[in-house]
Amino acid sequence: MIILKKYLGQNFLKNKKIIKKIIKYIKPKKKELFIEIGCGTGQLTKEILKYNRNIIAIEIDKDIIKKINNNIINKIKLLNINILYLNLKKYFKKFKKKIRIFGNIPYNISRKLIIKFIKNIKYIKNIFILVQKEFAQCLISKKNTKKYCKISILIQTYYKIKIIYQINKKNFFPKPKVNSTLIMLKPKKKNKVNFIILNHIINNCFIKKNRKLYNNIKNIININKIKNFKININKRIRNISVKKFNYLTKIYKYIKK
Repeated sequence: MIILKKYLGQNFLKNKKIIKKIIKYIKPKKKELFIEIGCGTGQLTKEILKYNRNIIAIEIDKDIIKKINNNIINKIKLLNINILYLNLKKYFKKFKKKIRIFGNIPYNISRKLIIKFIKNIKYIKNIFILVQKEFAQCLISKKNTKKYCKISILIQTYYKIKIIYQINKKNFFPKPKVNSTLIMLKPKKKNKVNFIILNHIINNCFIKKNRKLYNNIKNIININKIKNFKININKRIRNISVKKFNYLTKIYKYIKK
């Protein structure tokens, strides 16, 4: 019997048809390097193993690990750690290839994981993850929409996002309160937007996103200098596109206080 830990946000996908459908989207190949987030009892792992044995499976719960079939454990590298602390650079260098990431990620660390993916983008080939439906909507939201927020700008700056399909909550055990969405993230090529500066700017801007840009950045930007660039400081934060935030990041060194 599996005793679930609520604080870990554990919800396991139990529908085998959906699991096989996810594998078809991932299209695993023999020589690729995979990292699975939250392997649970190994349902997704088992299917990937049919195509590839180069899998590093991450599972934080020691009790869950005891329930994984030995036929699976003997064919993978299993790490009992928090995915947030995994050194992706280490495995990129060891295997000399970019990493493919997949898994059903805990809802309570979704945002932190997205930030980790951004910071480690040069080691990642692509990502297939199940996230809370509402969180997926935040990731893809554009300016002038209700769910447009900091994480929308950050992820859209560095990754292409594709919504693959929705999965009803009844397909999980225990059944969560919300539905899930399978998304694919693919790194954008030649992106030179500085994450630290971008994050600094939007952290200031989204303190109150209904205010005008001028009011939110006047403490970090020289307003007289910004007039030399094509930035409308009278626009409200929710009306400013990802592209404009990227531009603001690139000119920041010329306009900062």
